[in-house]
Amino acid sequence: MCCWLWNLLYNTATRILLAAIHVIAPLLPKLRTRKIILRQQRSSIEHLAINPSATTIWFHAASMGELEQIKPLVRLYRENMPQARIVVSVFSPSAYRRHSDLPSDALVLLPYDSPSSAQHFVEQLNPRLAIVSRYDLWWNITQQLAERNIKLVLVNATFPSTQAVWVIRGFYRCLYSRATLIIARSERHAAAFRRLKIESTITVSPDTRIDQIAMRAANALTRPPFLQQATFRLVLGSTWSADEALWADVWHSLAPDTKERIQLIIAPHEPTSKHCRSILSHFPGSMLQSKLPPGDSASIVIVDRVGMLAELYHHASAAYIGGGFGAGVHSVLEAAFAGIPLSCGPRIERSDDAYELKSEGTLRILHTLDDAQRWLSDVMNDDRLAKRARSVQENLKSRVGISRKIYELIEQLR
Repeated sequence: MCCWLWNLLYNTATRILLAAIHVIAPLLPKLRTRKIILRQQRSSIEHLAINPSATTIWFHAASMGELEQIKPLVRLYRENMPQARIVVSVFSPSAYRRHSDLPSDALVLLPYDSPSSAQHFVEQLNPRLAIVSRYDLWWNITQQLAERNIKLVLVNATFPSTQAVWVIRGFYRCLYSRATLIIARSERHAAAFRRLKIESTITVSPDTRIDQIAMRAANALTRPPFLQQATFRLVLGSTWSADEALWADVWHSLAPDTKERIQLIIAPHEPTSKHCRSILSHFPGSMLQSKLPPGDSASIVIVDRVGMLAELYHHASAAYIGGGFGAGVHSVLEAAFAGIPLSCGPRIERSDDAYELKSEGTLRILHTLDDAQRWLSDVMNDDRLAKRARSVQENLKSRVGISRKIYELIEQLR
């Protein structure tokens, strides 16, 4: 199917979808928040066009995870091009907040991808270079970049995992052909991009997020005061209801003397008041971190604030990563960099890191209560699992510095 026909189909579907969003946005908090932010930031985007001669480097990430991936590159561009204007956009409102380690001139929410919005957005930014994290390419925006001969680079790239790829292969061919350079995060993804038979340069490199993780690990030396001097500390990170229900069953099945050896730290993916109340009901005797008096602790602590999880992994004996009983396991890389045994639910198909850690014996896939009980017993009683995890940690540390190599590769396009 020709690109012009895909363009017609895409924009017809987009018009219908945006009309539906306009109707239902007042009913859904995330859509309502997104609408408010887009309205409020109009003046700031207009302000970016005041000095059109300024060299602008534009970075884009879908959400928090993808933003964490490209922060090392943002810092390198700030360091090497101090006079440039650096703009970072995100699609998810949850990532649209202050980031102390993001040295950009502006952080904006990406508008919906209608032809008029895309044209206005790219005209206002007028970037010399566009760098997109992982996968979040949009049809009309990439078309505007291509029409203006603005170089587009996809870093840490992953090919869409949809089962219907063969049906819309022509769409992907048109979309990804607009990228000047695609830096895939594994050979598997690079091979998928190459099968599109596009002229874009395609190469493979480790994930730039490793440098962000290394930086945060260096700042994780001080132990948070609510962590006890436990024999064994288990962190349940980025959890959802299904994960918490599984571990509530595990916890209730443990013998009293085993519980006395463990401090359980639960950091839900979305620590809303409602979600935290649900966790409290599953784990009698648990305490919210925010309710603990200074210097006090508890055998079960629920972390009801964001931004602490990567640090907590470095004070854990083992960790379970949530999401694997839902849409897919969350990032396992931060926990792996801490050098501890890991586990998660069965949905790992969207995570190359999870596949690699599973094959290396650091990540155990849990399906049932018995699986979880067996894994916990193993990590508490078998030193070999911890030694294997530390070996993987050393391998990950050897990749630190990859962001500079990617920066140099991108700058060769100039």
